[in-house]
Amino acid sequence: MSATLKEAVKRKVFPKGQIVIPVALRKKYSIEIGDHVGVIPQANGILLKPMPKKEGKQSLTDSLFGIFGKYTKGKPKLKKADVNKATKAEFIEAWKR
Repeated sequence: MSATLKEAVKRKVFPKGQIVIPVALRKKYSIEIGDHVGVIPQANGILLKPMPKKEGKQSLTDSLFGIFGKYTKGKPKLKKADVNKATKAEFIEAWKR
C-alpha cells in the first residue's frame, strides 16, 4: 500500500466530475485519447483501471462516418497528396464563383 501512496497524485475535480490523469501515468498504462477507463468503487477509495482495447482499430473513415463506411470498403485509401489536390481544386473553383 505504501508504494501506491508514493505514486499518488493530487488532482482537482472539475464541474462535470472530470479529472486529468497525468501524462506519465497515461504513458505508463498506455491510455490514449478515446480509450475507456473502468471506475471501480473499493472500500478505501476508487480504482481507475484501463479497459482492454478492442482488437483491430477501425479506419478513421469507418469510425467517423459509421454507416458510410460500407461505401469506402474495397476502395483505395486516399493519400494526403490526393486530399490536398482535391481541396486546392475546390478552393480555386469556389474562388471563381
